[in-house]
Amino acid sequence: MHSLSLLACSPLSGRPVYLVAATLRPETMYGQTNCWVRPDMKYVAFPTAKGEVFLCSKRAARNMAFQGFTQEFGKFQVLLSLVGQDIMGLGLHAPLTSYDVIYTLPMLTIKDDKGTGVVTSVPSDAPDDYAALRDIQRKKNMREKYGVKDEMVLPFQPVCHLCVSLPPSLPPSLLSLPPLPP
Repeated sequence: MHSLSLLACSPLSGRPVYLVAATLRPETMYGQTNCWVRPDMKYVAFPTAKGEVFLCSKRAARNMAFQGFTQEFGKFQVLLSLVGQDIMGLGLHAPLTSYDVIYTLPMLTIKDDKGTGVVTSVPSDAPDDYAALRDIQRKKNMREKYGVKDEMVLPFQPVCHLCVSLPPSLPPSLLSLPPLPP
């Protein structure tokens, strides 16, 4: 089932749902171009104490239950279990980026024993994000394999979000990204 239909026909329907991505550098959220999920990784949706629904790995949900995010300390209720492929290509609102909508895209290196299993992508600041975004932009067969439409990935470019003064002697070629090959 496509991710949008899965969420619309589920116990999540009509509730505010958040894919929980942690960061140690909140200033980079201005450069977000997409959100990574691992296609074969298990995820859960659970209600928070504030009535929202968080979607993340089961391990992260359990950890958040011990941090006061749930109604009952140390316990969480699974509203929906799914795998990353179920939410692949899901349109998301990321309030700090310049893009109106960003999408969930596949990243195969996400670990289920670290973080939330949801990774925000800031290719302007993270070499792995840059390489992974370029890979999926260049590889049509990869997009097809994971059900990612061209419009979910091809228009997105790294967003420069920090203004710095550069020495005038710095060659302009160091500041520009190479174009994508045809």
